[in-house]
Amino acid sequence: MAIKVNGTTVIDDSRNLVNIVSGAGSSTTLGDVGTYGLLTYNDQTTMTAGSTKAGSLLKYNRANGSYNTVSGTTSPAGTWRIMGYGGPNDNSDSTSVFVRIS
Repeated sequence: MAIKVNGTTVIDDSRNLVNIVSGAGSSTTLGDVGTYGLLTYNDQTTMTAGSTKAGSLLKYNRANGSYNTVSGTTSPAGTWRIMGYGGPNDNSDSTSVFVRIS
């Protein structure tokens, strides 16, 4: 017996799960839509979780507690959603985890 959800078979007659999620197993390629990054917004303002920033305003950062952008890094493409809070610390840029949404 097959199990269906909204007319779509999710478990077939052989009891195998069928992948019905679009984009399941998303990319792990740096900068692809759906990937995360530790990024710095080059502005001395507080960032609000859930807001978005253009990739051109961001730089990849390091996870060693430093608030300084990594010199020489390029800005990622696309639009990124802030997944935490970041704020200025001793007149430095704002760093947080971002997810690429487009």
